[in-house]
Amino acid sequence: MLSYQLKTYNPEKKITGFHFYILNKGNNSGKPMLSPCPNSFVCICKTEKEKEQLYWLIFGLWQGKTFQVNLLGSVIPYIRKKDLSETLEKGISKFISNPEKAQKNITSIHQLEKQRQTILKQFQLMQQLKLALIQEVLK
Repeated sequence: MLSYQLKTYNPEKKITGFHFYILNKGNNSGKPMLSPCPNSFVCICKTEKEKEQLYWLIFGLWQGKTFQVNLLGSVIPYIRKKDLSETLEKGISKFISNPEKAQKNITSIHQLEKQRQTILKQFQLMQQLKLALIQEVLK
């Protein structure tokens, strides 16, 4: 069973152990992050393996827009810690019901995200090259 603690992020408190952050305000509420931001929760895990599994499980739930049904607020949407935790528990129960398939899918999601990041970097480099070529023509 995956075990974790979910806490509200406080920049004044030092966090030890295996952890990551989950955005709790805005349209991207539920998005897992490796670096903190003011509007986030901290997910603290017992092991690095649990951290990786939970991170990519939450990433998949966020990508699938699972957290959107729990968003509150009319101007700036947000998710409550209780709602996030309940949704995460449902995801974990599905994860443990077929751990081999879940781990395979999490690995695939991780690889796809790496490829997306690589393509995004290549796209940004192409944009910079295009701009440099245009500026050279205008000199």
